[in-house]
Amino acid sequence: QQEMKRLLAYSSLENIGIIVIGMGLGLIGISRHDPISILFGFGGMLLHVWNHAIFKGLLFLGAGSVVHATRSRQIDQLGGLTKKMPVTAALFLIASAAICGLPPFNGFISEWLIYLGLFSGIQTMTRSSLFLTIAGAVGVAFSGGLAIACFTKVYGVVFLGEARTDV
Repeated sequence: QQEMKRLLAYSSLENIGIIVIGMGLGLIGISRHDPISILFGFGGMLLHVWNHAIFKGLLFLGAGSVVHATRSRQIDQLGGLTKKMPVTAALFLIASAAICGLPPFNGFISEWLIYLGLFSGIQTMTRSSLFLTIAGAVGVAFSGGLAIACFTKVYGVVFLGEARTDV
């Protein structure tokens, strides 16, 4: 996606997937009477909902600031904005690291709780719940990898790349 705000909206789908994995883990914990899975699943889910509201709000505010300053939403038309907008660049970097689930930011903590819940009862699981656990862990890891690739590109092009216009 080349439009900054649309890219941010699409990345919400990835975060909704992580929230759904946490909810599924909590529901599996209820069906198995496993308080650890319930705690980590629902706790990670609720924390990720809260975190998503914070870091996605900060990302949209940063994108709005960039759009207001440049009059462009197209990522490929932007570049080198760190010199002109250092505060926006710093806050966008922090929010990007948080949405990617990098430590020590809030996205890491909620995803880590979901990972802990997924792997907490791995020894006592049946084949079907073991498959779901592995699929959930792979899903969270895959979505985190995609988020890192996406936000590295956005931040690198918009804030670190060569200026393509006069702002």
